[in-house]
Amino acid sequence: LLLVRVFNLVSPRYIDLFLNYLRLRGYFIGIAQHAIGQASVNQSKIRNIVVPLPPVSEHMRIVEKVDELMALCDRLEQQTSDQISAQETLVDTLLDSLTRSQDAAELADNWARLAEHFDTLFTTEHSIDRLEQTILQLAVMGRLVPQDPNDEPASVLIERIENEKEQLVQQGKIKKSKKHPPIVKDEKYFKVPDSWSWCRLGDLAHYSEAGWSPKCEDYPREGNDWGVLKVSAVSWGEYRPSENKRLPVSTEPKAELEVKPYDFLISRANTADLVARSVVVPGEAPSHLLMSDKIIRFIFPDLTISRYVNIFNNSPFAREYYARIAGGTSSSMKNVSREQIRNIQIPLPPL
Repeated sequence: LLLVRVFNLVSPRYIDLFLNYLRLRGYFIGIAQHAIGQASVNQSKIRNIVVPLPPVSEHMRIVEKVDELMALCDRLEQQTSDQISAQETLVDTLLDSLTRSQDAAELADNWARLAEHFDTLFTTEHSIDRLEQTILQLAVMGRLVPQDPNDEPASVLIERIENEKEQLVQQGKIKKSKKHPPIVKDEKYFKVPDSWSWCRLGDLAHYSEAGWSPKCEDYPREGNDWGVLKVSAVSWGEYRPSENKRLPVSTEPKAELEVKPYDFLISRANTADLVARSVVVPGEAPSHLLMSDKIIRFIFPDLTISRYVNIFNNSPFAREYYARIAGGTSSSMKNVSREQIRNIQIPLPPL
């Protein structure tokens, strides 16, 4: 810190305004000495700053006018903040009315009320994020699309998956997995339609496997070189293959851990907001990318199941589950085990 005392007829507030003007123009960046993570301006350079000094009475008037206008800016900022807060509260209330609707007719009425003001309600990042979360909620609650009573019940689908797994075990293609505990009433987030069933994620998967984290280069792979995916490749709701580190040519790749089109990938370690986020790899995914040990792959018998599980896994219900069970002492690094992911309860509709 540097103490500056100015001549008593000069307003320190005027000098302050001018120095802040220089700061906004980037002046101090130009005269600073830069070291690693630190920039500094010495006293001599500060003393030599040229100041445009008006007459005493005028620079006093400048200070008064600036303070008056800044106070106006503060009031406008507060009004804007209050308006945004009110809008967010209204958006939350209207969207909550959708998820609390008791039947299709009530849902249609609540949606009509919201749709009437759609363009003015959904203008902020918060409101659009809440809308996305509500869509996911309605989808996995069975309220987004009509129910067809002629559909094969989800319970039959689960039996079919169990039979397929049993055959694969007998053929030696997969290992037998341990049984999951039955889902009790308290674990069910809501009442599902009659043709739906509650099950565990592990009940739907043929098997799962973790990745591998060898020592890699600190930069992405080039061309068709081998690379290892970073956890950020599966954290943002879309598959990002460019988020990788190059595998050294001296390290033999584990080809069995290469990411394939339509894989379901989920992170087991990340920040509190991003832990256990998942993606389904698109069909045109590039080759020669390996899962890291912080990424887990689940193999499902049907692509539709993979995509539906991904929808549920990114819904508010799943996010609440992971927030409750994730371990770790810091919010910047939380982790969940593969078994905890396998145990999450899922409302399964007919295929």
